[in-house]
Amino acid sequence: MGGQLILIRHGIAEERTPEGDDFYRKLTEAGVEELTAFLPDIAHLLTESGNLKIWTSPLVRARQTAELVAEATAVEVIQPQEFLETGDFVAFMEALKQEDDGFNFALVGHEPYMSNWTKELIGAAIPFKKGAVAFFTVDMTAEPIGNLEWLLAPGESAKRKYEDAAEKMHAADKHEGTSKYDPCDGEGTLYAGIINEQIVGVQHAYAAYQQDPVEPESAHALRVAIRQLRALLNFNKANGEEKYYREAGEDWRDIATTFGYLRELDVLMEECRELRGLYPEMLAEDGQVMTWLMEERQGEQTSIHELITSGALTERILDAEAATAHFLKSISLDDDQQKKATIKKLEKMKKRLMRKWEEVDFSNHEQTHSLRINAKKLRYAATYLAPIMGEKDKETIKEMKKVQTALGTLCDFDINGHLLLEMADKTDDPELQHHFRTLSEHQFQRREAMLNDEAD
Repeated sequence: MGGQLILIRHGIAEERTPEGDDFYRKLTEAGVEELTAFLPDIAHLLTESGNLKIWTSPLVRARQTAELVAEATAVEVIQPQEFLETGDFVAFMEALKQEDDGFNFALVGHEPYMSNWTKELIGAAIPFKKGAVAFFTVDMTAEPIGNLEWLLAPGESAKRKYEDAAEKMHAADKHEGTSKYDPCDGEGTLYAGIINEQIVGVQHAYAAYQQDPVEPESAHALRVAIRQLRALLNFNKANGEEKYYREAGEDWRDIATTFGYLRELDVLMEECRELRGLYPEMLAEDGQVMTWLMEERQGEQTSIHELITSGALTERILDAEAATAHFLKSISLDDDQQKKATIKKLEKMKKRLMRKWEEVDFSNHEQTHSLRINAKKLRYAATYLAPIMGEKDKETIKEMKKVQTALGTLCDFDINGHLLLEMADKTDDPELQHHFRTLSEHQFQRREAMLNDEAD
């Protein structure tokens, strides 16, 4: 038995108040407008297989959202279900088993239940922004039973529209000298569309990590997605509300930091495997060093798992998304102004970075590490802000990749060397301490040799 499930979180609603009844909280005017613009754009995705049924939490804000879904998809009947209010997944599954094969349900509910249900379906919790829609194919005989096909939220499904707008703006600039766009707040701009697409990327990477936390690339991909998002937010730091920029930036940084030590361990373990030919007994897969590193990684992975299962990390992601949304709303630049500001800032950042590149002390880890991070930020901006500028700044991307490559190995040697010394201090085993210190010294020697090559 199988079919399709579409999980939908209600739209932006009135704030909860101590004296108010949570049941009767309504969608705000902005929440209605956002869903009214968003849902028709994805209605064809919801109804491709036909026979769409809508179940909703009885709470007013969910019921209003369900009505907007019904209007967009031409579904006449909406059925309230208590389990969508309480988040009772077992009760939901019992109800689902009574349905025919090939079911197609839109389920309108609340957080944290939408995230919890996603974990039940695919083994990974995904944070749901207000108004977000996640589409799953389901096979009741499989393990896990679900497969996430796509996840969208207001502003994200319009990627094609943003790209079309960018092409029109580019054409107007090319043939007429200027492009004419009416002023708008930051929520409806090309920049907002790019940021929202990046948030979707973070959500998918977060789900991918949960589904395969042992795979080193899953943690790496998540950290990269967050860094890309932070780099793009930084581009409008001066154009929006500082309070929300700071909140969003700190939240996203904290989330990325959660996976930082795990990533350091993965880089170190890969380096140790590459050195196995030089130290075959010391670095055997089942030897002391690799066994200790794998146990250390498992312990860190377990700590992260506890953060996820408790809902703490998912809640932090939702807080970061909310602060990001507030920041976007506070930006007053329209698309034409954004283009001019983006090109100007790219040029300014590039000049400053290349000046630092000429002055950097390669023996100073703090300087090289900072320069490497700034090169990444500039490369991300030149790549992902292309819809605003009309095309990618290929020359900047090429130059920043060169800077990153030159500094990357140098930084890794330093980090690995200090990490190994810390591990030597953690163990009481004299032989293991010797191994860690030997490997640490090897990393510092390779770094020194690389510095000497640069000097030559």
